[in-house]
Amino acid sequence: MSGEALKRFVFNGLLLEQSFKELEAAGIAVHPVTDKKIAERAEKLDFSPRMTAEAAKMASVFALFFCVENSCRELVTERLLERHGIDWWETCVPTKIKTAVQSLKEAEEHHRYHTTRSSESIGYTTFGNLAQVVIARWQDFEDLFPDQAWIVSRFKDMEMSRNIIMHTGILAPIEIDRVESIARDWVRQVG
Repeated sequence: MSGEALKRFVFNGLLLEQSFKELEAAGIAVHPVTDKKIAERAEKLDFSPRMTAEAAKMASVFALFFCVENSCRELVTERLLERHGIDWWETCVPTKIKTAVQSLKEAEEHHRYHTTRSSESIGYTTFGNLAQVVIARWQDFEDLFPDQAWIVSRFKDMEMSRNIIMHTGILAPIEIDRVESIARDWVRQVG
């Protein structure tokens, strides 16, 4: 390789690396987070190898919950905003859910030092709440799902498994398979 070709090669590599950094800063994953990276972070704090291995395993499952739950929030927001306008939260969400969300927001206000959960009210909803919104506004979502039972059963299973992980429990392999299956179903169903 000539000196000029080597310079171009190195320069292009630097440009590519800078582009990767910009994509990641914008929230687009370029370098996958591996279980090993997660375990290394915990190991630095001198937790036991068993605990760090379990944490890494559950972290990969958490990623599925994060994606499905936030994908559902985006779907509900986009669909109801499109069909009911900017006031969709006030006009379409059941009162019980709005009240629960308001309580969570008020509790957070006492801890101003801490990052808030979300800038949007829908960010305070649970899996169960999201299913309730979809069912309450079924006419806005019926073209996306086979029936209401499809939503209820999958979200109930996801919420049960989610709660185990969020409270530092360990899911059995069969439950991890179920979560993966539901995530695949969700993506195939709503795109």
